[in-house]
Amino acid sequence: MKIFISFLISILLLATEARAQKVFATRNGKISFMAPSDDDVKAVNNEVTSRIADNGQLNFSLLLKGFKFKYAEMQEDFNDKYVESSKFPRADFKGTIVNLKEVNFSKDGSYKVTVTGDLTMHGVTKNITVTGKLAIKAGKPLASCQFTIVMKDFGIEASAVTSKVTAEVSCQYQ
Repeated sequence: MKIFISFLISILLLATEARAQKVFATRNGKISFMAPSDDDVKAVNNEVTSRIADNGQLNFSLLLKGFKFKYAEMQEDFNDKYVESSKFPRADFKGTIVNLKEVNFSKDGSYKVTVTGDLTMHGVTKNITVTGKLAIKAGKPLASCQFTIVMKDFGIEASAVTSKVTAEVSCQYQ
């Protein structure tokens, strides 16, 4: 089953120095998702940890139990039957901006980027490559991208829940 996930990574990051490179980080990133065919199927997680360094290293990490749904039953099904968050509590991405030379972290602007890295979810790690945008505002990065995840590739079976589960989910990360 394909699940369409668009991560709009909009992160206002706090700057810190580390080994002569600038690292921007936040613990208040936001990922939300919504099923296009069912407005009731949506959730938000406001506790995403994100880091991006001016050397192109980028990562984010979140607790899957951090997603909050409109209905408690949906949240319970998501955690117990889909992502098995007791067994697999986190989702993580570790990657690199491939075209880093095109980004000027000291100049406000919008830059098209390609990021490649490893997404780990449900105990499975897959290499992915995505394109997106990195905006620099007042010296701090804001990033956005969209990509598709095949949930079966991560060992997540929608049929374990119900046949009513939507095949597509749109996500936004801020």
